[in-house]
Amino acid sequence: MKRAAIEAVKWLIRQQNEDGSFQPLPEGLTGFHKVPYALALSGQSGRAVRLCTWIADNSLDEDGDLGASFGRQGALERYYGYAPAWVIVGAQKLGQFALSMRAWAFLASLQHPDTGGFLRDGPEAGLDDEQDLLGSAAAGLAALYMGDEAVAVAAGDFLVRRWEQMPQSGDRMYLMVRRGEEPVRIYGEGLDEEYMLRLDEPGQWYFVPGLVAGFLVKLAEAMDERSYLRVAQEYVGFCESGADDRYSSPRSGLFGWAASLLYVQTGNVNYQRITEAVLEGLVARQNPDGSWLEPMLPSDLTSAQTDATAEGLILALEMLDNLEALTA
Repeated sequence: MKRAAIEAVKWLIRQQNEDGSFQPLPEGLTGFHKVPYALALSGQSGRAVRLCTWIADNSLDEDGDLGASFGRQGALERYYGYAPAWVIVGAQKLGQFALSMRAWAFLASLQHPDTGGFLRDGPEAGLDDEQDLLGSAAAGLAALYMGDEAVAVAAGDFLVRRWEQMPQSGDRMYLMVRRGEEPVRIYGEGLDEEYMLRLDEPGQWYFVPGLVAGFLVKLAEAMDERSYLRVAQEYVGFCESGADDRYSSPRSGLFGWAASLLYVQTGNVNYQRITEAVLEGLVARQNPDGSWLEPMLPSDLTSAQTDATAEGLILALEMLDNLEALTA
């Protein structure tokens, strides 16, 4: 896995333009939102800072909204706050506060004032519109990096309630709510995987409860509140009951990441086993040139390869660190 990470870093470096940007520019956030975090983790802070400078100059508007020049393409059109959360975390890790603080002020404004969830469609959404688990967990994690306790706790409590209000059958998870906290059970054709995770079918979006669980582990640590940790274990346990591809799918990465965080907190070897299985699946999907082709959030864009490679690098390095934390 360490060799795989090295090859991924090399591939990412080859894609960067002299001004710090990544092609294709017209695809906007898809091609770079995870890259600052990935480069920061892999010891390429100079390149990461150059990218952050380019983002601040070319993709951040006067309100702090990202995507000013190039917009949102593909799935990011439907998940307004997901990509900015990754940029904020990466910029904050690098000390690029002119970017992280301005972008965070805007993203935090998308939190529902009553529920603590985040509005999926961004600033144009009304309070009765959809809030999604994926964007809420990503924004909650960004809140922790920004030291915004109130936003992080409200997002965490929202995600705890989502678990507590799961269907009694326990074989499905609704991934969006509207009109406050009413689960969205009726939606358009072709959107099944975006609205409901089913344990009896392959190709499910395990990365959604994975990101939720990982955020809740971090929140439990930050707030010294073990109730968040218990719910994180429930989310991971739900994924563990999934189909045979739960470790090997491109949708599996954050499930393994959350398990690795729980391994550090609990020492439970079952979480170690899950982490290692997801890492094995990640290595098996890597291309000979060091890249990955398919990101967790499905995309048909050319820039999906950059997104998938940055994400694969983040997952590899953080899961390895967490495994080694208890074996040193």
